Amino acid sequence: MTIRRILILLAIAGALLLGVQTKAATSTVTLGWNPSPSTGVAGYFIYYGTSSGNYSFQVPVYGATNLTLNLTTGQTYYFAATAFDSNFNQSAFTPEISVTAGSVVATTGGVLSALKGLPAGQFGFSFGGSSGTQYIVQASTDLIHWMALQTNTGTFNFTDSAAAQFPRRFYRTVYTSN
Repeated sequence: MTIRRILILLAIAGALLLGVQTKAATSTVTLGWNPSPSTGVAGYFIYYGTSSGNYSFQVPVYGATNLTLNLTTGQTYYFAATAFDSNFNQSAFTPEISVTAGSVVATTGGVLSALKGLPAGQFGFSFGGSSGTQYIVQASTDLIHWMALQTNTGTFNFTDSAAAQFPRRFYRTVYTSN
């Protein structure tokens, strides 16, 4: 079994449009990924810890392709995932990604950063992708139903001028094969 790619959703502390809420010492980080194309996948294990390659925590996820965690603000966490079948046979680990809770996060294939100085009611980000690689920007209000908003190649800026129409909105970039 393999997982195509694990994607990290934008996690910018305090940005309600992204569904991120910051408390005194914790930040909510939401992870999302594409479902495995393999048959017989019963769920996913999300592994994470505070040092690269050393995962202190393992969270099983059944029937979903996202997970929300409350993590210590300012702490860097390292994540990897596996898919598993009904006998708990696991796939190989995905490539590791790291996230500093409460900040802009890196994703597989590129780096995200928030755009500043946009007009009121708009949200935007810059994505540093690989040259010649295609990415689709998707949005969701519930982390289940995703809508494609824009397709881009390589490094690009994205602005959602309709962001204010939603009480909260999540964004992700999805790698597509060219």
